Amino acid sequence: MPHVGFMALMAFLTLGLCTPMAFAQNTCPAPTHWQTASVAQLALWAETCHDNAFFHAHRGAVLLAQGQTEAAAVSLEKALLINPDLPGAQLDFAQSLAQIGLKSSARAILNDVLQRPDIQPSLKAQLSQAQRAGSPAHLPHKSMDSSLQWQWASLLQSAYGHESNLNSATHTDSLTLFLLNGPVTLGLADNAKPAAGNALKSTAVVQGGLKGAGGQELSVNAALAYKADAASMGGNNRTAEGSIKYSLPMLAGAASGVWQVALGGTQFWIGNQTAYQDSGLKLKYAWDSMGGTCKWSPSVGRIEQRFPQSESLNGTYDYARIEWACSLGKNQETLFALGGGQDKAQEASRPGGNRGRNELLLRHEQLVGVSMLPAASGQLSAWLRYSLSQDQNIFSELLGELKSRTSRAEWGLGYWVPVAKMWSMGINLEATSQRSNNTLFNLKNSGVYVGLRWSDS
Repeated sequence: MPHVGFMALMAFLTLGLCTPMAFAQNTCPAPTHWQTASVAQLALWAETCHDNAFFHAHRGAVLLAQGQTEAAAVSLEKALLINPDLPGAQLDFAQSLAQIGLKSSARAILNDVLQRPDIQPSLKAQLSQAQRAGSPAHLPHKSMDSSLQWQWASLLQSAYGHESNLNSATHTDSLTLFLLNGPVTLGLADNAKPAAGNALKSTAVVQGGLKGAGGQELSVNAALAYKADAASMGGNNRTAEGSIKYSLPMLAGAASGVWQVALGGTQFWIGNQTAYQDSGLKLKYAWDSMGGTCKWSPSVGRIEQRFPQSESLNGTYDYARIEWACSLGKNQETLFALGGGQDKAQEASRPGGNRGRNELLLRHEQLVGVSMLPAASGQLSAWLRYSLSQDQNIFSELLGELKSRTSRAEWGLGYWVPVAKMWSMGINLEATSQRSNNTLFNLKNSGVYVGLRWSDS
């Protein structure tokens, strides 16, 4: 018995020497001890492991998994300062930067990782997918539980401003009708003309994503926008949008990319009445080009369009589109899209019959730094959308042999500056110009809005 007790005592002392606490004061423990150490214990080892890049990378990953994002970013930055060639630490650092709002820096790090020749194909597919989705905050995390988890992001924004045409009225003073006894010009009533005034616009957006094996992803998106004009000029309206998307990466050498199928819909109210509804299906394939910094995305789709207040306007729009998105640097991104299709009337009596449509979209976002005034540094966004439609039949016999040809241009400029964690203030300038040989469709509007934005992504 004494022999057994002595052996047990020696075993106990041996185990005691190997516990994490034995390393707290003198030497950096071996990596096998990091795995079971608490966050508090890792903090105690931070000084003795000050020159160990792998330790700081592990500690940063643990902090990130527990939601201590800012502390994780500090630890991961230490790891990369000691050894910049740690891909796992690079990914975790990119994720931590994205979660604290430095998304452009996160995308730049992600681009660097994608250039590595030693990256696994399956991981590269997942990273490329995250980059295409513009969500570096949801990168694959090597130290998190592999079970499926929803990741959510939300945004709330409210802005007050002024518009020149709150009621979206036709920009014309008169209309010429071709009657049996000849043409007659009618002047429009004052309440049918554009009315300027102030308005409040509010927006709420929620996005969620669920990642599966092999880089598969299911994502949902919901948005609600509301405009209320103080003068009650008939411009009050609401828009609700929702979509669900499924993405599947495909590895095929130079043609590697992601298949995506999406279902979505929109509903638009003027006052309390539904003025427009649509539902659609889209199939898209996005592949990398130019070393992963740019993505080409051809797509095809169909949209069912309904006008509950005037069902003769209902139609089905079949289209094809090509998009090109490119990160031109660490702090800027540009999107260009070109598409077109056929808007087929569901009833033969629809004014104008079938309609051909072409569309162009250009959008650019960039972080702007002001060296003389750091507090004024923020994000600049600019966008331009242009569309052209051509009726195949005459619009109405009352307007003569007129086949409507309408072009519409919308542009905007926004500048938003962070004022606190998750909070930003900004200004948006917006303008719309619609021109047509059918004077009913002529429209002009311009507006300026100043507002406050909250975002947790």
